[in-house]
Amino acid sequence: MAEALLGAVVKEVGAKVISIAADQISLAWGFKKQLKDLGEKLRMIEAFLQDAEEKQTENTSVKVWLERLEDDAYEAVDVLDEFAYEILRRKAEIRNQIRRKVLDFLSSKNFILFRLKMANKIKDILTLLDDLKNLASQYGLQQRAIAHITPVPAYGGPKMETISYRGDSNIIGRKRDVSKVVNLLVNPKDKQVVSVVPIVGMAGLGKTTLAKLVYDDLNVKMHFNVKFWVCVSDQFDVKRILKEMLEHFAVDQISIPQNKNAMVEKLKQKIEGAKEGKDQIKYLLVLDDVRDVKKWEDLKLCLKGISTNGGNGVILTTRKEDVASTVQALPDQWHQPEKLEDEECWSIIKECALGDSPRSHELAPIGKEIAKQCQGVPLVANVIGGLMRKIELSPSAWREIQTNGVWGSPEGVLEVESVLKLSFNHLSSPSLKKCFAYCAMFPKDYCFEKEELIQLWMAEGFLGSSMAMVANGNKYLNELLSNSLFQDVKKDTCGNILTFKMHDSVHDLSLSVSKFDALIFRENSTPITNECSHIRHLNVGCDGESLPRMLTIVAPKLYSLFTEIDVFKKLSKSFARLRVLKFVGAKYILELPDSLGELKHLRYLDISGTSIKALPKSSTKLYHLQTLRLLGLVRFTFPDGLENLISLKHLYFDSQELQPNNIGNLSSNITRIFCGFRKGTFN
Repeated sequence: MAEALLGAVVKEVGAKVISIAADQISLAWGFKKQLKDLGEKLRMIEAFLQDAEEKQTENTSVKVWLERLEDDAYEAVDVLDEFAYEILRRKAEIRNQIRRKVLDFLSSKNFILFRLKMANKIKDILTLLDDLKNLASQYGLQQRAIAHITPVPAYGGPKMETISYRGDSNIIGRKRDVSKVVNLLVNPKDKQVVSVVPIVGMAGLGKTTLAKLVYDDLNVKMHFNVKFWVCVSDQFDVKRILKEMLEHFAVDQISIPQNKNAMVEKLKQKIEGAKEGKDQIKYLLVLDDVRDVKKWEDLKLCLKGISTNGGNGVILTTRKEDVASTVQALPDQWHQPEKLEDEECWSIIKECALGDSPRSHELAPIGKEIAKQCQGVPLVANVIGGLMRKIELSPSAWREIQTNGVWGSPEGVLEVESVLKLSFNHLSSPSLKKCFAYCAMFPKDYCFEKEELIQLWMAEGFLGSSMAMVANGNKYLNELLSNSLFQDVKKDTCGNILTFKMHDSVHDLSLSVSKFDALIFRENSTPITNECSHIRHLNVGCDGESLPRMLTIVAPKLYSLFTEIDVFKKLSKSFARLRVLKFVGAKYILELPDSLGELKHLRYLDISGTSIKALPKSSTKLYHLQTLRLLGLVRFTFPDGLENLISLKHLYFDSQELQPNNIGNLSSNITRIFCGFRKGTFN
């Protein structure tokens, strides 16, 4: 798996080499030979990757070789990106007739210094790659043929493949489970103020899906006046649970109390306010994917304080029976979903893999044997069905799936992650695998927005550097959906995909394959050590004591930073390599430093929901910037020189007052504009 992700980085370097070499301005700089040498050396190194991946477990030197290659590849990406930035800067100056004409620039002192600097950097990279090639030979690594993936056509090419996605309406074998859980909720046996119904089962069994079906059941809607859904996952944080319950009422972030008792009181007021003439209010809270309940009694007291009326309900999904026994002592108030029948698994696989294919009869015997190997786990059936849809419709190809080692022995316990890895291994390209691994950057149960995710992939360089980036992103998304690596798809009235989620077991896989270069840092996170210096994608959600040290360690290599706090106050040095800067619910951030303009690689900037009222003047130097999101801002002023953002393709704002006065100067660059008061597309 490391080979696949590293291969994507190497390919990114190669794409940049081609792009820069093709630029007519760059040819005048005399780098044609060096860039050609760089491309050839990268292809030689790439040929060693597969052999190195297979040998790293038995040879620590090979593992070190791979780690060194990764660092060198990222260094090359940054150097070439700096080269591309200079090309864009010169184009902006020429187009706007700023400073000098191009001939004056070519003879200037600044240009000569830049040329010497870049020549030395490229020379250093070539030396590093020569060293890696020599070491590969010493370690006995063999060069193998490189598989080339057919590129996605640009706009105007053949129509993209449609998605074969099984929605919630097609869920199989859960009607009895829904009926039982609904009955336990509306007719609880314990007669408590808050009755708890744990749903217990192994990963992939469909606990969350079952909870959603119950949540949307008509009888449940009639019985409970207010409903909340909170994904708990790894950390059982009582204040976070109460905060997310308050957010159900669309409470402004600033209005949410920080004190737990005040949160309970505010929830009580909100729920009482929902009476609308009714004698009694009952609420339902779903706690999804609970793994630890050390603070259960604390939450239970809070839930009782919210409403003293009887009949309130809690659904709790968990893989652990000890968690279920802690929150509910009565075993007959639990529910453990049964595994699906083999025929039900085959029904899922058949719909995913075959549809209306005339070869169904020929392949059915093999498919039914594969269905048995799914051991009644619906997630496995869905993922395997998606994988089988992509491979050749032939008995030999299906038998390869049937006899694959991921199934283990027929008597053994099915390892769900092994089957998910099989699907990951069959993804069509290293870049797509990198896109999947990037999803580890987001918390579990995150609701992905289609456009946002594709724009983030684009900013990270996973989609190439051509006009087909959005088309590539759509194709990659379609493949992940058809493989059931995304789920819970929401569409608009025209059938266009808007949002989707990732199963928690699939999220665990994304963490695994990302080699842990993505980190979500929260209040109770494990302290960061120097061993974590390889982290390139960071999501910061707290302002703890260990934050400054953590930023000092990881900032120099960060490509993505999602943050709820003002990290620039914690670290004076700039995050020089950033491609993505996204503020998440950071209402108290008031301004950005002038050093923002020094982020030469920045392609995605999202300051939505902050209190920032203007971008610094230096932001007009962000020549690589592709996406700018300004949603939920009360007041905002654009700096002069916005037209210098010559790479800007996506601009988001939701207030008429926020529309820049000189937006006409940007229309030749922007391909997508979103406004809260209108939507449009500039061609």
